[in-house]
Amino acid sequence: MIVSVTKKDGLKFRMLVPDDAPESTWEFGIPIGPPDLGDLGLPSSIEVRLNNELFNRGLITSRDVRKNGDSVFGALQAVLKVDTGRIVQLYLEQKLNA
Repeated sequence: MIVSVTKKDGLKFRMLVPDDAPESTWEFGIPIGPPDLGDLGLPSSIEVRLNNELFNRGLITSRDVRKNGDSVFGALQAVLKVDTGRIVQLYLEQKLNA
């Protein structure tokens, strides 16, 4: 069966596990996706947010991405929008009015 798992580091995945597998063993199943984003070289906090945004948008497999390619851009934009808000907040807090 296919299950959703949130690992200790906060990453969300879909996993394939035997039908009779207890929930406590699901994290050891066969990963379906999203893929490991480690090769992108992102800071871990952004990697977790991007992974989970892809997961939440149902972008689990390459088939999902081929059908909804624009959603990948949307996921990335949503993750970075949070960072944009933080940057603006820093400016506002420091009252840099040059």
